[in-house]
Parts: sequence; structure tokens; C-alpha cells
Amino acid sequence: MPSVLWITHRDLSVDLTKTSRWGIARELEKRGHSISWMSPTESLGYFAHRSTRLGFGHLTFVRSIRKIMPTITSPDFAIVEWTAVEGAYRELNSRSIPWIIMDRSPPTSRGIAAMIQQSQYQKAWNIARRYSIGAAVKSKFHINSSDSIPYVIVPSGVDCSSFVHPRSVREEPVLLYVGSISKVRELERLVKMGLQVRFVGSGDAVNQLNSLGVQVENPCSAEEVPFVLSEGDIGLLHLPNRIEWKGASPLKVSEYAAAGMCVISSDVAGLSEFSDEEWLTLVPLGDDSSFFSATIDFIDLGMDEICRRGKLAREWAIKNRDWSVCINDLEKFIVNSLN
Repeated sequence: MPSVLWITHRDLSVDLTKTSRWGIARELEKRGHSISWMSPTESLGYFAHRSTRLGFGHLTFVRSIRKIMPTITSPDFAIVEWTAVEGAYRELNSRSIPWIIMDRSPPTSRGIAAMIQQSQYQKAWNIARRYSIGAAVKSKFHINSSDSIPYVIVPSGVDCSSFVHPRSVREEPVLLYVGSISKVRELERLVKMGLQVRFVGSGDAVNQLNSLGVQVENPCSAEEVPFVLSEGDIGLLHLPNRIEWKGASPLKVSEYAAAGMCVISSDVAGLSEFSDEEWLTLVPLGDDSSFFSATIDFIDLGMDEICRRGKLAREWAIKNRDWSVCINDLEKFIVNSLN
């Protein structure tokens, strides 16, 4: 089976977004592929330095990749995240190594940082359209309808077999948000609605939520997530009405569903086709009124109905969001490109 080099700017030892990358890689390895990494993770594969100094991350990462690429053992195939394309494509093409651009995290910053990142993002995609053999994206939102580049969709999946913790029987449903507590997500809006939400995570908005009288629990490891979600009944994902969120394919919805939770989520890419599911309610991005109403409607159903719908959510996750399903198209693309 093919050997695959995966180049990512994420530190796979600590980064919150490592879950999806590990999930994809492990499923590929189960099918016989060998995965090697190039990343800012010192203990794993090829180490590519990425400065933590504001404004220097991308530049130092690209330079580091350019230095390392001539020294690596040639893989059969390469997965290159958009942040690494500028640094890797010349060496890959000079060795005739087929590669795809992987886009799992488009820029979400604001202000000047957003302008810089968008420029880097567009440059990476322009290079990929010219030199790569295709793309792997989280949803169709990331593919321009005028693009001719072949692509596969790899939604945010989960290992459903790890979400097996028994659920306690509660008199009242627990509202739960687990994930990044960052200012760009504007989580304070949930608090200002008057909802009693259990928040678990870390980020630059923790103090803001604390000032509103909310206690944010410390983040849990990926291994602990299934247990924490077993203690909730309705998972919340309320995102601001900003263009960068429209293309989200949220991992949390997959995790909530796998844990047997009902879900209220902003209507983002990859979910609208499931809008008729009983366990899922989608509301427009940034619509506080609709989100609050949807939450109250779920609470009013009562625990018996919430539990029934939660079981449907888990069935959906097993069928649609287990990694064994999510990577099928990606694996076919890799194998077919080498035949």
C-alpha cells in the first residue's frame, strides 16, 4: 500500500484540532497505508519549525519546509495542508510525487491578520490548482464552482466505537458546549440568552465568560471527550454570522451525535442535507432568537423524547460520520492516482 507524507502546521501533541488529523491517519493505517508526518511536533516524524511569535508563524514554517524537503525519503503520495503548500510544492513536483492540498482550517482571524492569512490562503490554492492532482476538503463550500481541480470531501468524523459510555438518567436535560472557548466564536451570546450551559474547554474568552458568572471547566483530552459528552443531553454549536463560518464542517456535531446527544447547531456546510433528522435542529448563523427558541423547544420535549432522539443521533453518526465512512473517497483517490 502507498506510503503517505502528511505536512501540517499543527502541533499534533497539543493542538485542539489534532483529533481529525489523527482520525483520518489512523483509518488509513488500518487499511495498510503508512503515514509519516512533517509538522511542528518535535517527537514525531520530520520536525518543521513554526514560530509562535505573532505574525511569523507562516513565514518560518514555509522556510523550514523548504530546507527539510530535499532531505526526506520520497513517499508515494503527499497530503499537504494549505499552510504548507508554498514550502513543499517545488520539491514534490521536482520528484514527481503526486500530492493534494488538504483544507481543513481556512483562516478565521480578524483585522490585518485576516488580510494576511487570506492572501496566503489564496496563494496556496492558486499553486494547488496548477501543480497538485487534486484537493481534500471538509465540504463543498471550500471548492469554487468554477474550479476544475478534482476533489474529495472528507467531513469531520469520529471513532464511534470510543463513544460507548453509559448515559445517566436525568430529570432535566443538560446543555453542553465542549470545544474552543475563543472570542471569535462569541460564546457569551449563549449566556446572554439566559441558557444554563455547561462549558468545557480553553481559549481567550474564558475570562469573559467568567465575568458573566459562568464557570468554564478545564479542557479534556480527546480520550476524555466521550465520557464528558455522556454527561450532557443537548449539544450546542452557535456560531457568528461571518463568512468564514459558513464553510465549517464541525467536529463537535459529529461527536455530540456519536455520544447520543440531540444537537442545535448553526446551519453550516455539510449539515443542511441532514436537516430533517429528528435529533438535529439547524438555525441561521448568528440568529440568537432562533437558537434560543430551538433550545427551549428541545427542553420542552422532556427527557424520554430527548433520549429517544439521542439514540437516533448515534445511529446517524455510525452511518455517516464514523472515520471508516468519512475517508472512503480519500483512500480511493490516493489509490487511483497511483495506478
